[in-house]
Amino acid sequence: MESAASRRDQRPSPASFTAQGEPGARACIENVLCTRPMPQQAKAVSASAARRTRSLLGRALQASRWGLLLGAAALAGGCAASSSASRPTATLSAARTVIDGSGRPIAVPAHPRRIVSQTVATDEILLAMISPERLAAVSSLADDPRYSYCADRAKLVAGRCGANAESILQLQPDLIFVASYSRAELVELLSASGAPVYRFTKFGGLNDIKSNIRALGEAVAEPAAAADLVADLERRFAALAERARHRRQRPRLMSFGASRFTAGKETTFDDLIRAIGGVNIAAEQGIVGFRQISPEQLAQWKPDYVITSAESGQEDAVRQRLLDDPSVAVAIGRDPQRIVVVESRALTTVSQHLADAAEHLEARLFRSTGKP
Repeated sequence: MESAASRRDQRPSPASFTAQGEPGARACIENVLCTRPMPQQAKAVSASAARRTRSLLGRALQASRWGLLLGAAALAGGCAASSSASRPTATLSAARTVIDGSGRPIAVPAHPRRIVSQTVATDEILLAMISPERLAAVSSLADDPRYSYCADRAKLVAGRCGANAESILQLQPDLIFVASYSRAELVELLSASGAPVYRFTKFGGLNDIKSNIRALGEAVAEPAAAADLVADLERRFAALAERARHRRQRPRLMSFGASRFTAGKETTFDDLIRAIGGVNIAAEQGIVGFRQISPEQLAQWKPDYVITSAESGQEDAVRQRLLDDPSVAVAIGRDPQRIVVVESRALTTVSQHLADAAEHLEARLFRSTGKP
């Protein structure tokens, strides 16, 4: 079985994904790069692993009122179970019903205490909203500051969750959070087990993030904490808008990277640009979501600045790679200061940390370039 260390070593640079935005980049990062077994690995799952899965699920069927219906296939990788993982699956004492992002009613306990978060976005929101003791596991990327804004606080949670339904259920979750970009087969297995699986589906910008925070607060019985997070997010965006109001210019900006994707309307990037008083050229050109653009389009649009992302220490290398692209060089007049490099997580976050991303972009654009 592939080790966690080897999976980390195989991860490409975030810069190769963040131009595609959220959820495209998160889908690549969370489900393909880090947790999803490759076809040859899936084929290599041994008969003994399958027997272990059947045994585990059989015990859970007897011990739980969920009535587990999972198949016998055990996928490589997944959750690092906490010390309590060997106990039978917990009984769900549903006390209320909530509606998830896909419109499905979900029966959840009055006060969930063994929550599993399968995405970085829900990691970031939950760790700002509830006590870490209520989390049985966070995602395998929660510890990685390239992608996560909650790496320090994630250390307070013992379990790590990947894409293995067997090991997720070993954690005895009473509530599981996934997203529309989570692996479909994983979500199907968890849902078929009867476990309460809450799915988030909208990530198109600031308003979706606020709605998701409120919905998550309702699901974990912390509506006041959710309201506080939303209020802080709104306060920080209002402060950004106030600073932008006093600037003399509105720079024309666009996101761009090695994959040649740019972000238009209904994206978090568009909200970031509008928050700092800029003009998102892709949105201006009628692009909705994320789209690859041609060299001719880039040259024709002539952005004041190109926004891209890089890992810490790789900023100069990423900037030079873009300058080596003739279409980029022509579009920005071969001026390296017109390529603004931000940290990778700033272009993928879909949590309250969008405020951190906006402040980070504002600092990089207006302070590092010396523009008003």
